[in-house]
Amino acid sequence: MARTGMGDAPEWNPPHPNGCCPALRLRASVTAMQFDYREIRAGGMIMRAAVLDCREQEPDGPPLLMLNGIGFNAELMEPLAMALAEPGPDAPKGRAVVIPEMPGCGGSPDPEQTLLMCSLSSVVTELMEALHPGRAFDCVGFSWGGALAQQIAVQSARRLTRLALISTTSGMPLAPANPNVLRRLIDPKEYVDPLRLSSNFHALLAEGGANATLLRRFRTPSPQGLGSQLLALTGWTAAPLLPFVRVPVALVGVADDAIVPYLHHKMLGCLLPQATKIELASGGHLASLARPANVSPALRAFLAG
Repeated sequence: MARTGMGDAPEWNPPHPNGCCPALRLRASVTAMQFDYREIRAGGMIMRAAVLDCREQEPDGPPLLMLNGIGFNAELMEPLAMALAEPGPDAPKGRAVVIPEMPGCGGSPDPEQTLLMCSLSSVVTELMEALHPGRAFDCVGFSWGGALAQQIAVQSARRLTRLALISTTSGMPLAPANPNVLRRLIDPKEYVDPLRLSSNFHALLAEGGANATLLRRFRTPSPQGLGSQLLALTGWTAAPLLPFVRVPVALVGVADDAIVPYLHHKMLGCLLPQATKIELASGGHLASLARPANVSPALRAFLAG
């Protein structure tokens, strides 16, 4: 089990090859990797996705699918994605990353119909096939995206190589850490007025531990998009099938998470007893996105196998 606080992340220092300064080598490698935002047709719909590729050479390891929180645009996950994808001893050439935006979030068009988790799982798997034909992939799911990642793990097990779940739920009914937060998440009146929706989302982000940099990256989702994601989560659970997941799993939990209580992390640990546990002492729900350096070394070690 790996435990870390919010200020004790190990420093990432690649070795010196031929006396070259590691900072200069790393900066040059990261510069060669940049996010490219594309509109991709999958499952009969168009989704916007942030795609990170190494321009000069084939990246190391399987491509990495990263699934975001409810209503989130891909830019919010860019810092964590870059921390996991940049070149290092475990991946000298870096890693390819895909961050799809759910319908009605970021730059993806509003959903034309309500999609359940099983349907969204099929759409995202088809999107990965379009970008990386015939290749299995690793998956990191944060919050709502962790639920979708679990659905992919039980529905498309042969496509998955490793699974990391961050601050997420198994779908089992557990008491909320903060009832007021839950009320604002599920009250339909909060989503009718776009201005009210934007205000509430910024308040939830701040309560979840978002810093100013993360708040500047946020794009308010549409009421239709957010409502569709809430409906997909309603009544969903992968809990009965999680004990049958055979790929390596890592679980990241934050002790003071007010949005997805730490009890959910414990429940997932019971359902996936073989999982690697990564626990943050503080930082709130958004700790992994706001301060990726505190969790990325442990995640990189897990993904490297």
